[in-house]
Amino acid sequence: MGLLRGLCGRGDVRVEWALDEAEAVREAERIFRENAARGYAAFRVDGGVGGAVRIDEFDPTAKEIIQVPRIVGG
Repeated sequence: MGLLRGLCGRGDVRVEWALDEAEAVREAERIFRENAARGYAAFRVDGGVGGAVRIDEFDPTAKEIIQVPRIVGG
């Protein structure tokens, strides 16, 4: 089971999928790509030592992916 969490102005948007659910995987990947196009940074969270690893492509085998908007200074 995988989980995509998108942190945004609406809060924490969650999308879950299982590898055997092709439609759910496609939907999670679509949302991932949409957020990436908006400039969101993505991190694969595997737990344990090492924490999170930055990723640029959707990984359907990831246990959890967190996407966050980039911080804009002013």
